[in-house]
Amino acid sequence: MTFFLVNKNFPAEFAEKIAPYGEVLRVPEFTALDFPVSCHPDMLAVNVCGELFIHAENTALAALLESRGVPFSLSSSPAGKKYPADVALNLFTAGGFLFANTKHASREVMGFACKQGLTLAHIPQGYAKCSAMLLGGAIVTADKAIYKSALERGIDALIISPGHVGIEKYDTGFIGGASCTLAHGKTAVFGDILAHPDGKKMLAFAHVHGVELISLGEGALFDYGGIVRIDT
Repeated sequence: MTFFLVNKNFPAEFAEKIAPYGEVLRVPEFTALDFPVSCHPDMLAVNVCGELFIHAENTALAALLESRGVPFSLSSSPAGKKYPADVALNLFTAGGFLFANTKHASREVMGFACKQGLTLAHIPQGYAKCSAMLLGGAIVTADKAIYKSALERGIDALIISPGHVGIEKYDTGFIGGASCTLAHGKTAVFGDILAHPDGKKMLAFAHVHGVELISLGEGALFDYGGIVRIDT
């Protein structure tokens, strides 16, 4: 069974389009974090090598997962409204590496990743997952440090223009927060990929890596905090 953890404000029409790939679970707001990221899945949970981690303090999300029979582990890092207390779970894996700001990432997640044979790849960007769209084993990002780190580790990456992604409250969102992996070879974006100035580049890059890039809607991309996919 596949589950998708989505923002409680994720558009209904987007949810309908991803429903054929898995059951959609809207995450309850986690008020220990600042709004709007308090509703962003990529701030509330992370899936590393099939193991789902959530904040130990997030009892509402724990109850939701338990109600659906989804197993999970806890991160003890205290959650807070200001950086870096909000990025403990904002991580991603690619090419045998766990990309994260290792100064602030969850110790439980990093420890588990190392036991699974992953190598830690430290990056300055605390909002690692927010900043990276994953296309199979490749990465799309506007963050130059993530781009450089990926290439140095033999992971193909595409650098795109910063901005051009909407978000509540803040000046700009991020490409990782405006996208998600639906299934093998299928990645979705929250809006129209061609509304981004580098949309054609991203489509071509995805094609090279055997990934279909699916636009869920019209207009500019919007950062809803990505989606955390769980396979049970």
